[in-house]
Amino acid sequence: MDDAHGSGAGNRRTVIRRKLAAPDPEADTVRRDRLTQRIRSLVEHHRVVTVCASAGGGKTTAVAQALHGLDRPVAWLSLDGTERAPGRLLVYLEAAVEPHVPAAGQVASDALRDGIEFGEAAGLLAESLQGSGLVLVCDNVERITVDEGSVDVLSALARYLPADVNLVLISRTGVPLEFGSIGGRSRMGELGEEDLAFDPDEAAAALRLTGHDDVDVQQVVDLTGGWVAGVLFEGWRTAEVADHRADALRDYLSANIFRTLSPTERTFLLHTSPLAEISVADAQALGRMDAARTMARLRSKRLPARWSTDGTRLTPHPQFREFLVDELARTEDPDRIRRLHRLHAELLVRQGALEEAVDALLRLGDTEGAWQQAAVALPGLVARMDFASAARWLDALDVSARKPTPEVGTVVLRVSFALEQCGRGNALLDRHGYDWLPGPDSPYFEEALLLAAWCQWHSGRLGEARALTERLPAGRAREVAENMLALADGGSPPFPAYAPAPSGTGDGLLMRIGYFRGRLQGMDRPVRCEPWRSVLGAPWIIAGLRATGRLNEAMAMYEVRRESWQPPWLHAFDAVDLMIDLGRHDEAWAALERGRRLIADTGSRLYHVFGLLNEAKLCLRLDHDTEAADRALADALASGAADYAFSRELYQLWRGLSLLLRDRNAEARTELEACVASMQVGDRRLELATAAAYLAEAYWRLGEEEASDAAAELALAESAAQGSQHLLLTALTDVPAVAVREADASPTRMSRWHEITAALSGQDALRVVPRAPRLLLEEFGEPVLTVDGNQVQVRLSKSVELLSYLIGARREVSRQELLDALFDSRNDAAGRSYLRQALHRLREVLPEALVPRQDGDRFSLASPDLVRGTTQTVLDALVEADHQDGEVRMRTLRDALARADRGPYLAPLPGLWVEQRRAEIGERVTGGRIEAAKLAFRLSRYREARRLVDQVLTTSPYREQAWQLAISLAHASGDDDSVLTLYQRYRVAMREFGVAPSAEMRRLVTQLRR
Repeated sequence: MDDAHGSGAGNRRTVIRRKLAAPDPEADTVRRDRLTQRIRSLVEHHRVVTVCASAGGGKTTAVAQALHGLDRPVAWLSLDGTERAPGRLLVYLEAAVEPHVPAAGQVASDALRDGIEFGEAAGLLAESLQGSGLVLVCDNVERITVDEGSVDVLSALARYLPADVNLVLISRTGVPLEFGSIGGRSRMGELGEEDLAFDPDEAAAALRLTGHDDVDVQQVVDLTGGWVAGVLFEGWRTAEVADHRADALRDYLSANIFRTLSPTERTFLLHTSPLAEISVADAQALGRMDAARTMARLRSKRLPARWSTDGTRLTPHPQFREFLVDELARTEDPDRIRRLHRLHAELLVRQGALEEAVDALLRLGDTEGAWQQAAVALPGLVARMDFASAARWLDALDVSARKPTPEVGTVVLRVSFALEQCGRGNALLDRHGYDWLPGPDSPYFEEALLLAAWCQWHSGRLGEARALTERLPAGRAREVAENMLALADGGSPPFPAYAPAPSGTGDGLLMRIGYFRGRLQGMDRPVRCEPWRSVLGAPWIIAGLRATGRLNEAMAMYEVRRESWQPPWLHAFDAVDLMIDLGRHDEAWAALERGRRLIADTGSRLYHVFGLLNEAKLCLRLDHDTEAADRALADALASGAADYAFSRELYQLWRGLSLLLRDRNAEARTELEACVASMQVGDRRLELATAAAYLAEAYWRLGEEEASDAAAELALAESAAQGSQHLLLTALTDVPAVAVREADASPTRMSRWHEITAALSGQDALRVVPRAPRLLLEEFGEPVLTVDGNQVQVRLSKSVELLSYLIGARREVSRQELLDALFDSRNDAAGRSYLRQALHRLREVLPEALVPRQDGDRFSLASPDLVRGTTQTVLDALVEADHQDGEVRMRTLRDALARADRGPYLAPLPGLWVEQRRAEIGERVTGGRIEAAKLAFRLSRYREARRLVDQVLTTSPYREQAWQLAISLAHASGDDDSVLTLYQRYRVAMREFGVAPSAEMRRLVTQLRR
């Protein structure tokens, strides 16, 4: 065991050192130079190498042989499944690399203690290996891939590996790594079953080693398919061994290895099978007092096992150990097996492997013994954010039935908060009251009171939550608790700033409160990674990104977490909102159904209400089904929506929209007036712009024009103050006449309302690309085609045109349409032949999944989600920018324009359709440049605004808004003479187009000259 510093219980890192031992190639194994060269070549050309084949395929031996003697350090980690939790896996990865890169020895542990999420901690560990030239091998990876968090750790490790470091993953099954970039897959090399299989020469050498010189080698290879275990262990004597490998290997191990041993030796191996590595001391701890003598005898036997160089430790090969474990269960008395596992659990406790010991004791059904060890190990488990494992222990140990200590009780509350399962915490509080809560002298005092109040508040016990809050001393925890209570009682206490440094659960709770109060600034990814914000706060980061129009970022974060464990908010609310925004009807309803199931397990009365309110919103916005929405709203009201101020406001909001859709305008006004007033009094501003927009429509329909204008201006001001233009646009999609009326009443076309109506009337839907494509076609300037990060040369320019046309069309295209566009309507044999050649040239250089598909006379992209053109990237960014405001919008526009500045669309290619597309894209980009200039002007960045305007007027002198902006900039800069000069230039430009100066322009100049 290794008790080195790190994470674990407290600050101690406890690992089983046997797992870190690299196997030494044995002298009597077959040399496989072919395979060694192949593996070394893969390591040389790919940062990540996977070696995947069935049991007995020779994976471990092949890798050990290939890396032995390599002029590079090699770290080895043999997994056995006990690392099936991301935090535990990171501890072992760190321990594996530390002997070779001492500076990496604390990187992951420190990161976890600082609250950095598992994936980022793995990335930091990977980057800390820079310059080491290390090859890190993880064996038996299939034992942990059932845990999504562990796969995320391996994916992050692979993603951030330095160029001089390699990761080799050995597994019986495929390893589902997620690289997250277009070049990721190109970094991975693969070795499979066929590569590992013995060829005839290797099989002959293996048969000679086992004393079978007289067999037909080719027949053996044919019978076994070259399967290494089948050749070595005489599987070729069994028909169809290649199709029944597991059974053949088991039969061989039983008949030709295990049964050849003496009864004492067999019993010894069976009774020590709980041990991955057998030593004399550990075997004696399991009751084998004859261990030294028996191991000495076994040393002379040919076993599928590895001995340490000094002969004191025996490590059975994984397949042999599995056989021994199965044989023990099949042949031994159950009571004896229990005694063996009991002794093994006690050994783990003595060795300090408390997490493994807890699991072993739980398998034995010894909850009392497991509880004793879990009470020590739980704080360390929670400290590294391994809440899923902690919850599993808490459930298995029925912790709510045990009188809690202050420390363990606080752990239960932390897990309840992390998993959003207030019912778990309330079960503890209901059974044991509050007397166990830590006192003022405890470091857990404020946190425990805050989390206990949170549990009670979520379940509707508002009086108890208030009483617990009043026990808190003045300070940050008290401020957070009072802000939480205000969401129910309608108050508006001062909102504390988000902490600049890690602050634990309090800041995690503050994020949730801040979202509902509309405090969106600072809710994106924090500067410093804090566990309760960056890890468990991810759903609220996503919600904040969505509210501020950063849909691509929100969707990217969601996609990474879509299939993994996350707080229920992600699946029950974030997912529904994102799918509504993107118009994905079926996915929105699927997310809602999944959310219902998750909410049922939380014990939260409040989440039940919010689920119903979200259902009403979905019915209204996607289906316009007011009857279904009203049913959901009635259920929400019956479930207690009115008991909390912020849920009552959302009830009034969606009830108001439902009434508007049925033209029951007076009733809608009543609901929406109450909603807006309550939001303003309570300083809950998230949906205030939405409510004000709906109220403006209700007022207008009732003939109250001044009130309508005031409500519309409130909506605009609130969205600007919170940076939530996306929420305003979403609301105005329901009541577009509000924006149109306000734009018509604006004295200038430079108004914000004109920008909003332009965004609402845009032809392009809001689209997101959460994952990077495999194929990227650079369409601005000189075309460049890359696949998996590598540039690909296409021999025909028409092939590039064909690909670009299909990418831009985003639909199935007829042959005639392609001939009309690409070949000037040539429907003759020559045109069709040229089209076939263009498609053929793409097939030559593209993987099958990326080649355009032809079905008769119809053409389309086979995998549109894997293919992307930069034109669409820019156009989508311009649409997304319409949903943003302030610095966020400026950043999006800058990035899009910088990409377009590479050159015109398909610059060197001629053709009518190219020129038409080029003109369309140029117009869109010019429009985006004007929007960027207007925004820069609004942000008082006059130099940047002037540069953008000059670019527009150089290429598009007919753009009236650009002239208006140029004149306004001159005036803002105090250059009155330039105002007239620019106006004169404007008149000349308009005269060239045969257009008189607009009345709006004349009014602007007159106003500025006063």
